[in-house]
Amino acid sequence: MIDEKTTEQFKEKLNKKKLEIEGELKNNKDFPDFGSDVDPDEETDEVAAFGNQLSVNQTLKEHLADIDSALKKIQEGKYGICEKCKKEIPLEIFEVDPESRLCKECKKQK
Repeated sequence: MIDEKTTEQFKEKLNKKKLEIEGELKNNKDFPDFGSDVDPDEETDEVAAFGNQLSVNQTLKEHLADIDSALKKIQEGKYGICEKCKKEIPLEIFEVDPESRLCKECKKQK
């Protein structure tokens, strides 16, 4: 099981990442101006930019949900346990991905 000091360090990391992502989402709220352009190429570029922005925002929201889940697990004392096999997740996984839900073996099966 991950000790309390290490868990607290991961909690700080997760809260920092959460603030960064929330800031990115806030900055991405400006949608392209579709206006009444006459140039079809410009309209195509605007639609492509909008699609890309939606995709990035969705990825950020999913990452934020993973972070929130990890923070909730810390609060409940369940941090560090694989959601699939219920085994302890090795510390090296959390060093790279502190919001990880699965151990290395279960990630391979995914």
